[in-house]
Amino acid sequence: MGKGGHRWNAGRPASHIKAEHCFQIDARRWAREGLLCVGSAGAWVWRDAETGTETGRIGYRGEAGRVLLNFAVNGEHVRQHIGTQRTACNYGGGRVWFACPRCGRRVAVLFLRGNSGFICRHCGRIAYSSQSEDATGRAWRKQRKVEAKLWAGWSRPKGMHRVTHERLLTVIEGCEQLREAALSEFLCRRFPNGLL
Repeated sequence: MGKGGHRWNAGRPASHIKAEHCFQIDARRWAREGLLCVGSAGAWVWRDAETGTETGRIGYRGEAGRVLLNFAVNGEHVRQHIGTQRTACNYGGGRVWFACPRCGRRVAVLFLRGNSGFICRHCGRIAYSSQSEDATGRAWRKQRKVEAKLWAGWSRPKGMHRVTHERLLTVIEGCEQLREAALSEFLCRRFPNGLL
């Protein structure tokens, strides 16, 4: 689970761990919630999106220019210091980043990689699931996003313009045609003399 696949027309199959299957901390969210302020302390909890049950927990304490994390990996207690950096925005204010403990790269998200602790996506060889999708997988993902905007049976939600509804139905139809074309192409390659 979490590995790239080797299948026909796969985008970029690989053996990378998938980001969606890792615990991660996001500097933007932590800054918004005030967890990176000096003196702030507590526990950060990850929960299962469907059941709401706790899947992981780490302790944190904000310090000047860094945050201290306390957690356990495979029953072993780990203390890790993560540096923080601040950059100015063009129209005022600033943005907070984590500094990867391994390479020092400025990143927004760090991922838990076993005994290595929290590191950036590049150091941990972590990829997003969409990076190894084939054309069919991309079409399914696009269709799910469009279907989320519609009611059951692809019906038009209250307040949605008819033109918008028709445009979304056209996108769904295009996704289905793309999948049918990919299946047809696969079958033609697999069975050049026909199925019978």
